Amino acid sequence: MPGTARSGGRNKKSLAEHALTGTGRTTRGTATTSTTPVTPDPPKGRAPIPPGLTGHALGEWKRMADRLEKNQTGSTVDDAVLFQYCCLFAETEAIVVAHRTNVALVVKLQKAIDKLTQGDQIVEAIGHIVQLKKLETKYSAQLRQGHMALRQYLVELGMTPAARSRVTPSADALPAATPLDRFTKPRA
Repeated sequence: MPGTARSGGRNKKSLAEHALTGTGRTTRGTATTSTTPVTPDPPKGRAPIPPGLTGHALGEWKRMADRLEKNQTGSTVDDAVLFQYCCLFAETEAIVVAHRTNVALVVKLQKAIDKLTQGDQIVEAIGHIVQLKKLETKYSAQLRQGHMALRQYLVELGMTPAARSRVTPSADALPAATPLDRFTKPRA
């Protein structure tokens, strides 16, 4: 149960704390032989660009692949989640364009109504504006949902400030140990 030490809840210990206190448990997968957890290491490298990506999706693929590479957290097995993220990003960008077009049409119709003199034409134009306003509301909801979904993918890829603390770079990307580390790092 999460909480503070005073509220009766347990604060989760990090793997390093478990290693220091000797409380790592093999039955829960948190036991360590040193200070590193026993987890599979996915193959490092840049995921290949899948065929069929174009436009915004392709641009976002290249941008995110570069970021993952710079963070030294990218893997060749990230291709599926990265593909889904890029497709969702492109869809969200298409909704943004449709939303802007819709707003421009509403403004045009409102200006056209001012010039109309016959009642039936005014009623018809107002009906079109109402339909466009409904679309505008729909686009806003879709954009909000799209942005929330994009955020979830960014967390999965370790690209948000909070997620960065949970993602570790590959062992070969970590800096080499120095002789001083023997004295400054705690013993297990």
